[in-house]
Amino acid sequence: IIFSGRLCNPTTMSSEEPPSKSAKVAAGAQPYPDIYRECFWTYRPSIKVVDCTIRDGGLMNQWQFTDEFVRAVYTACVESGVDYMEIGYFSSENKFNRAEVGPWRFCADADVRRIVGDNDTGLKLSAMADIGRVDLQDIPMKKDSLLTLLRIACYDYQIEEAIALANTCVDRGYEVSVNLMAVSKVKEADIDRCLEKVHKECRAHYFYLVDSFGSLYGEQVRVLARKYVRKLPNMQIGFHGHNNQCCAFANTVDAVIEGVNLVDGSIMGLGRGAGNTCTEQLLVFLKNPKYKVRPLLQVIQSHFYELRKTVEWGLSIPYLLSGANNEHPRDAMAWEAQGKSKDGIGFYDKFVKDKEQRVSLGDHSVGDPDVPTIPPDAPRVPNLNSDIYRKEFFTYRPMIKIVDNTIRDGGLMNNWNFSTDFVRAVYQACVAAGVDYMDIGYFTDESTVDRTKVGPWRFCDDALLRQIVRDNKTHLKLAAMVDVGRARASDIPHKKDTMIDMVRVSCYSHQLEEAIDLANSAVEKGFEVAVMLMAVSCINWADIDSCLDRVASRCSCHAFYLVDSYGSLYCEQVEFLVRRYMSKLPDRVIGFHGHNNLQMAFANSVQAICEGANLVDGSIMGLGRAAGNTPLENLLVFLKNPKYKLRPILEVMATHVQPLSETLLWGPSIPYLIAGERNEHPAASMAWEASGKRLDGVGFLDLMRAQDKQKIWRSPKPDYSNSALGRPEPRR
Repeated sequence: IIFSGRLCNPTTMSSEEPPSKSAKVAAGAQPYPDIYRECFWTYRPSIKVVDCTIRDGGLMNQWQFTDEFVRAVYTACVESGVDYMEIGYFSSENKFNRAEVGPWRFCADADVRRIVGDNDTGLKLSAMADIGRVDLQDIPMKKDSLLTLLRIACYDYQIEEAIALANTCVDRGYEVSVNLMAVSKVKEADIDRCLEKVHKECRAHYFYLVDSFGSLYGEQVRVLARKYVRKLPNMQIGFHGHNNQCCAFANTVDAVIEGVNLVDGSIMGLGRGAGNTCTEQLLVFLKNPKYKVRPLLQVIQSHFYELRKTVEWGLSIPYLLSGANNEHPRDAMAWEAQGKSKDGIGFYDKFVKDKEQRVSLGDHSVGDPDVPTIPPDAPRVPNLNSDIYRKEFFTYRPMIKIVDNTIRDGGLMNNWNFSTDFVRAVYQACVAAGVDYMDIGYFTDESTVDRTKVGPWRFCDDALLRQIVRDNKTHLKLAAMVDVGRARASDIPHKKDTMIDMVRVSCYSHQLEEAIDLANSAVEKGFEVAVMLMAVSCINWADIDSCLDRVASRCSCHAFYLVDSYGSLYCEQVEFLVRRYMSKLPDRVIGFHGHNNLQMAFANSVQAICEGANLVDGSIMGLGRAAGNTPLENLLVFLKNPKYKLRPILEVMATHVQPLSETLLWGPSIPYLIAGERNEHPAASMAWEASGKRLDGVGFLDLMRAQDKQKIWRSPKPDYSNSALGRPEPRR
């Protein structure tokens, strides 16, 4: 088994300490609490993984990988048990200049054999063919090729050509997939038309839902996946995600839960723009014992860190803006190709200025399957959201408030030793951006924390606050956290004696009675008060209900928070939990605070908002404990409330937060991924990274395995019935 999971019922005094060792589950027990349905901790043998590293990653360097690099990826895929490796394209020589693109734009048999020999392994090889960029003579008979799977990429108006080519490839002996591209731009009626035509006329084995622009959210993926599964009962459905909004993995999980059986990834996410779902993360999530993640971590360390020095991909402001606006990332790619990946302000200014004219930054005629040659009279979808998005996705809900956690949660990474200039810059940016609250630190009992070892924001002294905010005659409200066990009621001043407006009381489930007393005291002292139930990923439904019932009957707090302390929740758990919170606490504001260990923080925040949460936490560039929090900039872009201004956040990011990232390490990494998947406090992974081993994911994996003396997963179940998902229909 890849990872041992643990049911961590926390018994600690503080939100920054791990649970006690006694919280580990016994051998043979369920590794997750019952808020996770069984499909989250068993495996489904029918699911297959397609690694797209060379094909999709080649869009970032014109497929000019060395043979040694391609061979290393191939070997890693073989050893890890990946089912398919998409090694490139079948393309017509008259469409591309071999002097400008590498061999994997063509997948000539001699080139493939130079890497894989006769491929006497269980790994199947795949190639993609773009409609309009390949001729029939470019595709050999299966008996003359090492390739097994051909994937036909098309747009909705090209579906008839795609069906004809797919049927021909089936006749030539291949497994065949049709990949309907850029579905985020397609009207629902046109999607239905494509599906009906495919069902009647196409003999392909697979049909793909493709989020080409990284613009879909979980709700759209669930709606579309269910539609595809229902309308194409004789085909397996696949999903291919892009990470422009950091939703690729979350969307893939949602697709899997809805019955998708073919999922794409690439090692370290290497792919066009912000990249794809990470193959290594898929293997960890799927829990099929045939998958071995260690070979992928090894090739990351031996080849991918070096590749990043010359090829740039991954999350950035340009890609975020492209994804949020449902646009092809061509402008963002051209911008970053000029060495401006960190110049989010410049891209933002140009993006907004040119929004109507959409002036292009470069030539997109080469090397990008998502920019076909379109005849002048061909149907075009306008650059607006398609009707697969409910109106809530392109309007705003005025009652939603944002809480910035940059200083308070970010301080967990440097013991709150921020300079006064840094804190003032964040404060001024929050004011200018229209952010509603700024969580600036803690109220703390000085007998529990050594002042010589932490910065001033562990205490929030009023005199220091006034140095930053003066009288704070702005709309921005200040918040401070109180940890049960680290503060008494006497440590919370009266509202009239401090600049703080909101007190946020954090507790674990066994500390709730103390939290209620602290919250009631803070209410009596004149504060807005939120209670934050920590590590909810480790609590069973019965205990959650008990907590909610006690809050409803005894607590005067104004808001109650769902907190994913270990970054271990998926969108489904957030959906169910927010609904439960709202049904049990109808007179309270429900909040959500996410951590990014599984790169789920933003997607989970979106899910919480869709279910009715009206307080959402974020931090600039995600600065926070371990892999960090939901990026504040993502929230501002998503919420679309005109009172929120993104540019001030981009400015302070450029002047203060990006420079801080050169010395202070946070954000997704292999150690944090492992901690998140194990549903554990990230203390061990934080210590590992603090010792200078952030890039040594293999070493951390080996350490965790050495500490696990017993296998504690149940015997995995085979396929579960898609007709008994137990999840309500997505909202329409």
